Amino acid sequence: MRENLYSKKGLILQKIAEQLLFIEIDQRLPKVGDFAEKYQVGRGTIQSALKKLEEENCIRLEPRGHLGTFLRAKNLPNLLLYAGANQITGVMPLPYSKKYEGLATGLTSEFENLGLSLNIAFMRGSEIRLDGVRKERYDFALVSKFAALEELKKDKNLKIALQFGMKTYVSEHGVVFADADKRQLSNGMKVGIDSFSADQRILTQAEVNGLEVDYLELNYMHLLQHLKANTIDAMIWNVDEIDPASFHIQPLSSPLAIQYEKQMNEAVCVIKKDNRKMDYIINMLSKDKIVEIQADVVKGNLIPKY
Repeated sequence: MRENLYSKKGLILQKIAEQLLFIEIDQRLPKVGDFAEKYQVGRGTIQSALKKLEEENCIRLEPRGHLGTFLRAKNLPNLLLYAGANQITGVMPLPYSKKYEGLATGLTSEFENLGLSLNIAFMRGSEIRLDGVRKERYDFALVSKFAALEELKKDKNLKIALQFGMKTYVSEHGVVFADADKRQLSNGMKVGIDSFSADQRILTQAEVNGLEVDYLELNYMHLLQHLKANTIDAMIWNVDEIDPASFHIQPLSSPLAIQYEKQMNEAVCVIKKDNRKMDYIINMLSKDKIVEIQADVVKGNLIPKY
């Protein structure tokens, strides 16, 4: 039966379980007295916690007299459970594209393989998602590599924990026009922009650079509707889910926008630098398996599950 993790003994048990995550197999454990001094509890409390973790099949220890006690085995799913990592919460873009659904499905599968439950929140705007990680509402955020690098310039307390590779976030962006005869942006056009989406905002500004246009501040998810209604003349959008027969799409033409996009098509996981437990867990995930599952969802070979 699990210890109440909110009791004093339970909190010590959780801290020791977390510390054991970072001790390698066949490595010597700190002395009981060192544990006791670190956590300001009696030696008996430490000994009880270690015994509990052994009884619950989290670890196997080997005492070797004056040489100390060595960690001979650890059951990661059980140990993570006692380390308080049984419930992980991530935040992703709204799942309007198969690529995003594929990533959600791949991540869910990989966390399940570790014996962990992943709860996913879906939220518009990379800056809002990253702020959620900063404020510890979420354990990790999925954003583009570009958005992550821009945020890391301002906040040194965040880090990229996992990169998924090219075209795992979007395939490409394009300029989408309401008028089929238009081939490029021009002065006087009404252009949709979503300031909460760092990628869409920066790409739009780079593509528009030097032109006098009217920006209309809109929710990213509503841009296509406004284009259909002719309330805007053009927008920059992820073309993965756009039917080219229904919309008039042109490739990006600004060299700066094209340069930016190279980092905008890769998905990355961002965590807090001091979240060692989350860093440890993410490094146990198989990036290749997640990307493989994403590809199957995109191709229609696998039904999304998240």
